[in-house]
Amino acid sequence: MNSSFFIARRYLFSKKTQNVINIISGVSVFGIMVSTAAMVIILSGFNGIEGLVLQMFSSFESDIEITAAESKTFDRNFIPKEVYTSQGLINYTEAIEEIAIVKNQENFIIATIKGVEEPFLEMCEMDAHLLDGRNRINDEYGPLALIGAGAIENLDGYIYQIEGQYEYFTIYSPNKEKKISSNRLKNIDAFTTSQIPITGVFSFNNDVDQNFLVVPLDYAADIFNYKNEITQLELDFSDDIDLDSKKAELQTVLGPSFVVKTNFEQNKLIFETSQSEKWITTLLLGFIFFLATFNMVASITMLVIEKRDNLNTLSALGAKKSQLRKIFFYEGLLINGLGLILGLALGYGICYLQQTFGLLRMQNSTVEFFPIIFKWTDLILILGITLSFGTLAAYMPSRFLIQRIIKED
Repeated sequence: MNSSFFIARRYLFSKKTQNVINIISGVSVFGIMVSTAAMVIILSGFNGIEGLVLQMFSSFESDIEITAAESKTFDRNFIPKEVYTSQGLINYTEAIEEIAIVKNQENFIIATIKGVEEPFLEMCEMDAHLLDGRNRINDEYGPLALIGAGAIENLDGYIYQIEGQYEYFTIYSPNKEKKISSNRLKNIDAFTTSQIPITGVFSFNNDVDQNFLVVPLDYAADIFNYKNEITQLELDFSDDIDLDSKKAELQTVLGPSFVVKTNFEQNKLIFETSQSEKWITTLLLGFIFFLATFNMVASITMLVIEKRDNLNTLSALGAKKSQLRKIFFYEGLLINGLGLILGLALGYGICYLQQTFGLLRMQNSTVEFFPIIFKWTDLILILGITLSFGTLAAYMPSRFLIQRIIKED
């Protein structure tokens, strides 16, 4: 065994003559342990919240969305057949999104009418997000609508629990052939008026819940006077497909007349905000760990002073300064390593208990317990921070103190 490492280990675990050094060494290990555990818990918890938020904002959107580059709509016949035979494609739907006025009795809202085909209900996992009513947009009598929880509340609407009975909402859709001189309903000729029964209420996120009404594609085309036009094509791919690569492939097939966006790009602001928050959190946690290493610097400094006579003896016996420096450098690494191991065990242990038993609950949320998600990248990041700062904190006192204490020959 390396003699410097052996002596360093003895110094760490043996009782010092000055009890205050024992206390400071213990505080150093404890500080590193708590800081490391905090990084594990906070980053894992942040991953859980991030995953929950992104799921809320991304589940309503498709994996890939195709829109026209220069106009709001495009002819559905312009989409090449290669798009529909793309590898990994599970589902797709043509869609029409337009703004309209939705009215129920004396209440009305400005809403986004989203006309879709039946596969959309499976693509967005509507069953899992349905709060009330039935998950369908067609029956034997004609088109039906699904509405966001916030929108139906603002309209003071109601979902009948009896099969076949519905409340009807009135939709005022802009008439392309007429000019709208006012955003009130006085100019009634400027709108096409239609009614549709409401069959279910869904909840994805606040924006969707407050603004969206999902209807059949044919119904949307009829009330907005569309023929072959659609506003977008939405595609859903299997989980093993790299969406960035698929985007590039589809963009090549479609050419510059179309814009292809991944799920990430459809919610770009949400994703980028989430990533920025995580990096800021990581920097703050790294700074806290950096402060925790000052205890280790103090511990090594006091140990060097206490062992001054021993160091002079070892020097007289032929030990080189580099060997003596290594003793306290290894001492610092052992303190850092012990705190790191204990911190990882504590942090991941608490996270595992949260995942398994749900120690911390979330009130008025879509999930019952606070979500926890582990990522290998977080472990690598934590190891990088702790080992970098720990090594620096171990090196500095061992490098400069030995130089001053050991007398020159």
